[in-house]
Amino acid sequence: MTDTIVTTPIQRAAAQAITHAVPVDEPLVVNVRSADSSEEIQLPAFLATLLRNVLEGVASGANIVISTIPEDLTSTVAAKRLGVSRPTLMKLIAQGDIDAFKVGTHTRVKTAEIERYRKQRFERQRSAFEEFRNVDRVLSSGE
Repeated sequence: MTDTIVTTPIQRAAAQAITHAVPVDEPLVVNVRSADSSEEIQLPAFLATLLRNVLEGVASGANIVISTIPEDLTSTVAAKRLGVSRPTLMKLIAQGDIDAFKVGTHTRVKTAEIERYRKQRFERQRSAFEEFRNVDRVLSSGE
């Protein structure tokens, strides 16, 4: 947490928690206290990492939102998660690029299917960018 300007008490507390309590990629022991008892629990490494990421965001002044995502998404919500319009999503479904199903007359898409497509799209973009870089290298070198 270097180079972070901490301005609010919440940001200061988050920054302090990061430097003193939250390990990177290892389990975290947490003391849980209630009115009548206290116990230690061990958070798995992935939860400790998640907690650290949240605290880093809070310390830097970011807005943090944690929510659940349903297993099945409406076409409107699925399109929003992909960053495309609903008509574009429906074209992707019609082309067979994204699997969907009907509930009555309404189109639904599995959250896992949207995440699969997002990853696939990212990989295509990354591959295209690498090709572009290679072409640029060749043209720059005069080969």
